[in-house]
Amino acid sequence: MNVLQRIAGIAIGLVLFVLAFIFASVILAVAGGIALGVWAWLAWKTRGVRREMALRRGARGDGSVIEGEYKVERETRRIDNDVQ
Repeated sequence: MNVLQRIAGIAIGLVLFVLAFIFASVILAVAGGIALGVWAWLAWKTRGVRREMALRRGARGDGSVIEGEYKVERETRRIDNDVQ
């Protein structure tokens, strides 16, 4: 192989690599757009169901937040050998 063939091979390889990268980027962008569209469509179609479920759970629609503190107390039983 002479030098011109090697340079041409490297150039063609780089061009093919760049084209493959561009193609993959376009495919991923299209797939992401389709996924976003499907998600938005499902969110739009199920908004009534979600609202009804929230009302059944007793969620208030006025945006109020009930604040408070809690402490988890676990029942522990202790067995001592020295208890008579």
